[in-house]
Amino acid sequence: MKAQNGLISSLYVRSRYGTATFRNDRQEVNVTDVQMATETSPLLSHISATSTMKEEVDSFEANPDSHINSSAPNMDCIGGPLDVSFSMTVQNMLTLNTDNMTFTAMLEIDFKYSLSKFIELFEMNDVELDAENFEFPYIICNMAESQIIRSNHFFRLADDEDVQPWQVSMYGSPKTTKRKLKPGQDDHVDLSKVIKCEKICMIGTFRYHSKYLHQPFDEIFAFFKIATDGRPGTESIKMFFHESDSSFPGFRKQIRDYVPIGDPIPLDIAMSHEYKNGGGPSYPRVYLVQRFRHQPFEDVVKFYTLPSLLPLLLFFTAKDGAGSYDSTVETIALSSGLILADVALLFVNKSPTMTFSEQSLLFNLAYLILGTVSCSAISMSQVESLSHVYNVCLYVFISLSVVLAGLTAIVHRAIATRSNDAIAKYLNERNFDLLNDLV
Repeated sequence: MKAQNGLISSLYVRSRYGTATFRNDRQEVNVTDVQMATETSPLLSHISATSTMKEEVDSFEANPDSHINSSAPNMDCIGGPLDVSFSMTVQNMLTLNTDNMTFTAMLEIDFKYSLSKFIELFEMNDVELDAENFEFPYIICNMAESQIIRSNHFFRLADDEDVQPWQVSMYGSPKTTKRKLKPGQDDHVDLSKVIKCEKICMIGTFRYHSKYLHQPFDEIFAFFKIATDGRPGTESIKMFFHESDSSFPGFRKQIRDYVPIGDPIPLDIAMSHEYKNGGGPSYPRVYLVQRFRHQPFEDVVKFYTLPSLLPLLLFFTAKDGAGSYDSTVETIALSSGLILADVALLFVNKSPTMTFSEQSLLFNLAYLILGTVSCSAISMSQVESLSHVYNVCLYVFISLSVVLAGLTAIVHRAIATRSNDAIAKYLNERNFDLLNDLV
């Protein structure tokens, strides 16, 4: 399915906490997400040494959950021909690349679904009843690359044919599990009571959401976006997040100088495509989001505190034999060195946009140039008690430099915090209409 064939137009969002209350907790919104459209659809097996997904090619892919329209029609059915229970274990956050806005994590993803309904939906009646022959057609939309470590496939036999996939755990007694259902030997087994379980353990690199502009007060929203590959039949699938089978120890740890804030947020999502000829099927997704906050102390000292304190060196200009300041030459020479130091700091940050820290440096540069010119002009004028006037000007100049740097840091932090708190609030409230205006 290619990007030019159509855009994703509608989004149904539902969160579930518990097995009894999730069915009616549904909010409807509309979304465009071209990131689901890739040059090639992954194979059903999805098990390979390394898989690489298509990089973003336009602004839609840079912001996949955008263009929301709250006029989406009602979805009056809860389940589908195939209900799939999804769970995840985030074992560890391994690396963080802020330049590419990616993180590497080790995780396990689980799928559970009715074997009989899977066979009926994908017309696999002639396939041998081996657990490894039935694999859920999934992709991870924000994954740049992955390496499958191992996978585990088995059947779990339920006591009741009405049992749902989210009522069955991946864990527990192996006595109710089978790898194969052999003809003749297992003819008494009712396939409607068989739940197919699969666990995939992988190490992958995933894109996260953040704003370069807010550095060093930035935050990271780490996403896992699980979807189907869009093959015929997947439009009839409904995915549900199985919280009791999930755990997130990797999301509880600090990675570099980013610390986790709050608990991960699971979202069950169903999307539909709108093609040029109108209409389109819906496809399921499950999102998991974790918020991380940057610890900015080191960068605040580097980009705010030190540049504002360096003008103190201007006090140490030379005196002539009469005890007067030779400020015209000394002040300009020393100030030029301070300006070069600030310019060098600008090259430390390799972000693709002008960040708050770089804005602070530029403001300090402009203020340093203006203050140097002003002090030099005073020192060159014919004023009595020149040394006293010069010292007063320096005191005022340096004091204002420190105060303005502090105010700049406070304002930048307030702006970043307000933006990040709004994103977190709208995620918790499942308010995708307002979230679209921010991310």
